[in-house]
Amino acid sequence: MTININLLPWREERKELQKKEFFTMLAFGIVVSCGLVMIMHMSVARQIAAQNENNNYLKQEIKQLDDQIAEIQGLEKEKQQLLAKMEVIQQLQASRPEVVRLFDTVVRIIPPGLYLTNLSRTGSHILLDGKAESNTRVSTFMRNIEASGLFKTPDLTLIQADDGKGDKSSPRLIDRLIGFNLQVDEVNSFSNASQQKAAVNETTPSATQASTPAATPTSTTVSK
Repeated sequence: MTININLLPWREERKELQKKEFFTMLAFGIVVSCGLVMIMHMSVARQIAAQNENNNYLKQEIKQLDDQIAEIQGLEKEKQQLLAKMEVIQQLQASRPEVVRLFDTVVRIIPPGLYLTNLSRTGSHILLDGKAESNTRVSTFMRNIEASGLFKTPDLTLIQADDGKGDKSSPRLIDRLIGFNLQVDEVNSFSNASQQKAAVNETTPSATQASTPAATPTSTTVSK
């Protein structure tokens, strides 16, 4: 019977083999981990690039919307200006017959022995300055104002005697004249209508509200 005895260092060989297997598995794990990290990094980078592209697109769209909003605001401003100009033109056109009617009525209600030296109008308020031969003429003039239908509430603010000076050969010029100041209001005048419309526009909110310009004082001097 033969007995084989292995005298080689088999334990050291097995340890070396196990060490080689360990380092091989370690290297394989490191490579796999690096690969996964690279894949994740590339995926995140693609997502970041896509998000940046979306952000740039949104910025461009927002800029276009801002430009459109600015253009709309400019058009709205131009619209308001055009509406204001149209309102002024309409007021001027509507005020033409009012002025003619005003002077025609004033001429018709002035009694004999009285004449006006100044007529000024501010909105619906009218100031009349003139001279009369007597207080009776002024009273008649005030009654004619109330009966005219165009004016109301005549208010005599000043009346004073004025010594007439001039050529003594003319008896009328040396008569004592009465200076007077009258304040009257127009009835259903264009200015009242404009003020009422402006008040309605102020109390009623509207996106396309057109501003109504204030009444412009007008002054006319009538001399005799």
